[in-house]
Amino acid sequence: MILDSIENKQKILDNFLKIVAFEDWSSETLILATKNSGIDEKLLPIIFENDIFSLIEFLTQERCQQLKKIVEADQNFSSKKTHEKISFLVFNLLNLDNNNRIALKRLINFYADPKNFIPLKNCNKYLGLKPTYQSLKEVYFVADFLWNLCLDKSTDFNFYSKRLTLSKVLIRSFLFYVNDESKNSEKTQNLIDLQLKKIINFAKVKNTGKEKINNLKDYFEENILDQNSDLKNPIELLKNLPFLRLIKKNIFK
Repeated sequence: MILDSIENKQKILDNFLKIVAFEDWSSETLILATKNSGIDEKLLPIIFENDIFSLIEFLTQERCQQLKKIVEADQNFSSKKTHEKISFLVFNLLNLDNNNRIALKRLINFYADPKNFIPLKNCNKYLGLKPTYQSLKEVYFVADFLWNLCLDKSTDFNFYSKRLTLSKVLIRSFLFYVNDESKNSEKTQNLIDLQLKKIINFAKVKNTGKEKINNLKDYFEENILDQNSDLKNPIELLKNLPFLRLIKKNIFK
């Protein structure tokens, strides 16, 4: 079997998630999970090149692939509206780790633990901003993956704004989900739907504002500027003002 095969990585990941419910997300826990998988710890750098960060990356990719299978098995997915698809995807992605919530809480602690940012005395091990970078990288990867499952065809600025907005939804939903004790995690589902509703409403307001600006621009070009895009004669402008036209019509009718 190839050392860095999916099978070996999956075996180590499964054991890691069991152990990390009682231990920290750390190199030491990863070594223990490797031993419990019947694999020589000396082979770990080959299997997970960047240690714990490679494990996190593999976990993210595996969950996305599992989600893809759920989508492929759902005959109604393609007929859903976009916000319904996103809600479905976010919730089902989180729910893949329904039995690993303690492990996910410890992952949050790993990202937030000051010791991962401050070098310890007499210790050369210094992770710097790596945890923060890793977390943002994984969230963006997931957001992009979800939009691709929705067959998103946006380009340019809209492409990135959609993914950044969804990244924010993913982070908030994840932080809420790990502590959600409601039946079938219905409170998490409600939170996801509420966030998406706010985004939709904001988009509607933004589009209405754009429409008003475009209407004002059209009016300005039609009534204020001449054919050469210069200001019309002031007298001509006054004659064409709506309220003056109305007065003229009523007086001289």
